[in-house]
Amino acid sequence: MSGGNLIKNTTIYALGDIIPRLIGFVSLPILTVYLTPSDYGIVNYVNTLNTFLLALGFLSVNTYFLVFYYRCKTSEEKKKLLGNLSSFIILFNAVVVIILLFFGKHLFNTLGSNIHFYPYIVIAIFTNFFNLFSILPAALFRVIEKPMPLTILNVSRGIIAFVLTLVLVIFFDYTALGVLYANLIVNFIFAFVFLYMIRGHIIWNLCFKQIKKVLIFSLPLLPGSIAYYLTTISDRILIDKYLTLNDLGIYSVAASIALILNIFSFGAYKAFEPYIFKNWGKDNFINIFENIRNSFVYVLLIGVLCLSVFSKEFFLLMTDVKFHDAFWYVPLIIIGVYSSSLSMLYGTIIISKEKTKINSLINMTGAIISIGLNILFLPKYGLITAAVVSSFSMTIMLLISIWYSRLKVSHWKPIMSCLLVASTIYVMVYVVIIEHLLFSIILKSIVLLTAVAVISLMLSVNPIKMIKVFVKKES
Repeated sequence: MSGGNLIKNTTIYALGDIIPRLIGFVSLPILTVYLTPSDYGIVNYVNTLNTFLLALGFLSVNTYFLVFYYRCKTSEEKKKLLGNLSSFIILFNAVVVIILLFFGKHLFNTLGSNIHFYPYIVIAIFTNFFNLFSILPAALFRVIEKPMPLTILNVSRGIIAFVLTLVLVIFFDYTALGVLYANLIVNFIFAFVFLYMIRGHIIWNLCFKQIKKVLIFSLPLLPGSIAYYLTTISDRILIDKYLTLNDLGIYSVAASIALILNIFSFGAYKAFEPYIFKNWGKDNFINIFENIRNSFVYVLLIGVLCLSVFSKEFFLLMTDVKFHDAFWYVPLIIIGVYSSSLSMLYGTIIISKEKTKINSLINMTGAIISIGLNILFLPKYGLITAAVVSSFSMTIMLLISIWYSRLKVSHWKPIMSCLLVASTIYVMVYVVIIEHLLFSIILKSIVLLTAVAVISLMLSVNPIKMIKVFVKKES
C-alpha cells in the first residue's frame, strides 16, 4: 500500500465509522425530547455490554486472521481460513447465547444492576450475536484493501438504524426499547448481508486442527482484550451500581461526544494495522512508523480540540436542557480516548513482535486501576471520578505500551503538542466563560485555528499537502 492509498483507505474506513455515528447525532436533538437521562443510561449500558460481549465472544481470532492471512500461499487456503474461523465463531457463540439465557439473570442480579435482565439484557445478547457476523467480513475487506464496500455497508446500516429508531421512539413511544429494538433488527438483517458479500471469498469448513492453532495464538490475547473492555466499561457499570440511572445518562451523553474521536481513530487503525504488519522488519520501518505516528497524533489532537472546545456549544444547541451540564465531563473523558487511540498503534508493534501476553498484561493493569479507583472514589465524588479515572488508566496503559515497544523514535514533538492542546482546552472550557453563544463560537474558532497552526509546525505536518495526497489520483 502506498502512502497515498494509506491515507485514502484511512479516510474511507473512518467515514464508514463516522457517518453512522453522525447520523445518530442528527437524531440527538429529537431523541432528547422523548428520552430521559435514565433512558439514555439504559441504552448506553446495553450498548457498552454489547461491546464487552463482542470481545468475549470473538476470542480475538480476528487478529489471527489479519496476521496469518498474508501467510496463506493460495487463494483456496485464504478462503478456507475465513470459512473455518467463521464456522467456529458462529457455533461457539450459539452456545454462549444459550448459557447466558439460562444463567444471565442471576449474574446481573449479583452485580446489583438497576437495569432489568428482561427485556434489556436479552436484547443485548441477541444483538451481539448477529453483530458477530460482520467482524470477519470486515477484516477481509481490510486485508484485500477494499474499504469502499465495507463503508457502504456501514453507512447503509447507520441510515436504516436511524430511521427505524425514530419510527419506534416517536411514533410507537418505545423510548429506550425503541433504540435497542432498532439495533437488534438492523444487526439481524445485515448479518445475512455480510455473509452474502463474502460468498466468493469463503469456503465453509470446520478444521479442529487449525482451530487449535488459532486458539493457541489468540487465547493469550483474550484476557487482555477483556481487561481492556473492562477498563472502558467499568465506569458505566459502577455508575449504575453506586449512582443513579440519571447520572449514567448524563455521563453517557458526554462520553458519546468524546468517543467521536475514537470512531475516527479506529477507522485509521483499520487501515494502518495491516500496513504495519506488512512492513514490519523492513530497514525503513522506523521512518514509516514515525510518519504514521506523527500524522495520527496530528489528526487526533485536532479532534480533541474541536470536540472539547465546542462541547458546551454543542449541548446548548443540540440537546434538551436536562443534558446541558454534560459538557463539563467531555474534556476529561477525551484524554482517555486519545490515550487509548495511541495505545492501539503501539500495541500493534508489540503484536508484531509476537509478544501477545504483554498486551494482555498492560490491559489487565489498566482494568485493575480503573475498577479499583472507581470503587474507592466514585461513591464519594460522583461522576467526575469516572471521567478522571478512565483517562488516568488509559494514559498509564499508553505509557507502558510506548516503553515496551522500544522503538527508537523521538517523542518530544507529540508531548509538546499535547501540552499545548491541553492548555488551550483548559482555558477555553473552564476559565473563559462567555455567555453570548455566537461570540463564544467566533472566539473559540480563532483560538482553535491558531492552535492547529502551531501544532502543524510542531509535528512538521502540512495539512494542505495531506489533503492533496488524498485527492490525488493514484496512477
